[in-house]
Amino acid sequence: MKRFSKKAVAAALAAILAFAFLPCVYAFAARSEAQLDDPAHKFLENNAILGYKYNSSQDYYYCDSPNSWQKQFGYTRVYDLVAPYVLLEYDYARVHFTYEGKDWLVQFWKGQYGLMFYGSEVGVYTKAHTGEEDSYTTKYDCAAREDWLKIQTTMYHDAVGDGHYGKSFETPLEDTWWSTGFKRGHLRVQEPATELRQEGTIILKSPEMAQAFAAAFAECGFKRAESPENLPLDAFYVDGDRVQYRWQNNSEAENTMPIKVATGTMIFLNIGALMTLLLAVLGGTFAMGLLALIIL
Repeated sequence: MKRFSKKAVAAALAAILAFAFLPCVYAFAARSEAQLDDPAHKFLENNAILGYKYNSSQDYYYCDSPNSWQKQFGYTRVYDLVAPYVLLEYDYARVHFTYEGKDWLVQFWKGQYGLMFYGSEVGVYTKAHTGEEDSYTTKYDCAAREDWLKIQTTMYHDAVGDGHYGKSFETPLEDTWWSTGFKRGHLRVQEPATELRQEGTIILKSPEMAQAFAAAFAECGFKRAESPENLPLDAFYVDGDRVQYRWQNNSEAENTMPIKVATGTMIFLNIGALMTLLLAVLGGTFAMGLLALIIL
C-alpha cells in the first residue's frame, strides 16, 4: 500500500487550504460584467490565475485541470476528513471498481467551498491493484492522460428553498481527470448540501468498464434506471460506454458537526481559562491587550 510521507501530507493539507481561499482572487476581480472591460474578460477567460479560470457566459469558475498544480497531490480520504475544518463543507460519493489491473476511484462532490463559493466536482483517480481494503491514507494518483474520461456535469441550485432547482452552470463534455465548477454565493444549509443537484454524463473507456462502474455506483446507493427518460434522483442509466446520472441526496460524508462543536467548545473554554489566568497575574488592561495579540 502506497502511503504519504509527512512532508507530502503537510503539502497536501496546504493545498486544501489554498483551494479554499485562492478563488477569492476572482471574486474581487470579476464582481460583475459591468465592472470588467473586454480585455479583463478575455484575460480571465484565457489565463489561469492560481490554477483557476473564469467562464463569463455562465458566470462560474473552474480549475484548469490539465495544468493544475493540484494534480501532483493525488487523492486520499484524509482530504475529505480534514476539509470541513478549512471551510470546505461538501457531500461526496466514492465509486470504487477494478478495471484492466487498476483500482479506479471516481468521486463526486458538491457543497460549500470556502466562505464565498459553492459548486461541484467529479474526479478520476487510479492506483495499482492490490486487493487490499482502502484506509484513510491509501494513496490514489490523479488519472494519467491515457486514463482520462469524457465528463460533463450540470449543477442545479434550489436557491430559496421552494423546490425549484435552477441551472447554475453546465461544463462541456471533454476528456479530463477533474471536472469542476464554482459559483459565487453561500448555501442556505451546508450539511447536507441537498439544495444542490448534480447531473452529468461520464463516458468510460469501454462498455465493460461502464458495467464495472455501474455495479460500484449501485453499491453507493444509486439506483439503476431502465430508461434515460425522466431519470429519478440518485439514479443512473447505462448505454454502452456512457453513464448518465442525477445526484442530490446520497452522501458518504461523515457528520462532522459534533466534532466541530466539541472542538469549538474546548477552544472557547481554553481561551476563557487563559484570560482568567492573565487577569489574575497581569491585571486587566495589560492582560486584555496581550490576549488580543495572542488571538490575532
